[in-house]
Amino acid sequence: MTRSPKSLAFALLFLAALSALGIAKPQAPSKVPPELDSILSKLDKSAIDFKSAQADIVWDKVQTQPIEDTDSQVGTAIFERGKSTNSKPGEMRMALHIRTDNGKPALKDMVYSKGVGYMYQPSIKQEQVFKIGDNKAALDAFLTLGFGGSGEDLKKTWKIALLGTETVNGSPAAKLQLLPIDPKLAESTTKVFLWIDLKLGVAVKQQRFSPDASYLMLTYSNIRLNGTVPSGAFEIKTAPGTQIQNHQ
Repeated sequence: MTRSPKSLAFALLFLAALSALGIAKPQAPSKVPPELDSILSKLDKSAIDFKSAQADIVWDKVQTQPIEDTDSQVGTAIFERGKSTNSKPGEMRMALHIRTDNGKPALKDMVYSKGVGYMYQPSIKQEQVFKIGDNKAALDAFLTLGFGGSGEDLKKTWKIALLGTETVNGSPAAKLQLLPIDPKLAESTTKVFLWIDLKLGVAVKQQRFSPDASYLMLTYSNIRLNGTVPSGAFEIKTAPGTQIQNHQ
């Protein structure tokens, strides 16, 4: 079965979202101004209490060259952290269930769990499997960017600046600029803007820039923290005849 260029692009985007930030090596934390330290402390507290998050999500992929084009997808996102062991945080798993693509029904189910990412498109009976391999630990840290990740973790990977406060979804949010410390990370991600809800202590919006000036914008709303995760949220049930494509 031949995939459309758009389906291929989305699959590659999903793979990039799962692996591009996994190449960064943690660095020693640097000192930060008191105002920024207060925001990062909120993330530290949120990380300690974090068990799960569920939210509505708008996933916008914006191309700026050679012409501007936006691919907008809407669905739900679920994050869940397993039980901690030996004073270490449990593994993070994520599910993204897309329901519309540019306003039209287009089902896509994406799951990341235990070092493997899955993307299932029932309309073409195709499931793609992405094995993360040695980048698993770093990828788990990326998935907690704004959901379950601590301020201390952010300081190990990013140069952080506080750009002020903006209103997102009707609530005040601190806007952080993240610049990669590791040059290898900068090869795939030149800059990230992260909006942190000052009450919830989690991200309500994230904008990640690529070297070609295109960017990915994730906007979260209707956020529910530490509630009961629906049964089967991280399982993908494929239809008979589904083709499986494996990616290393």
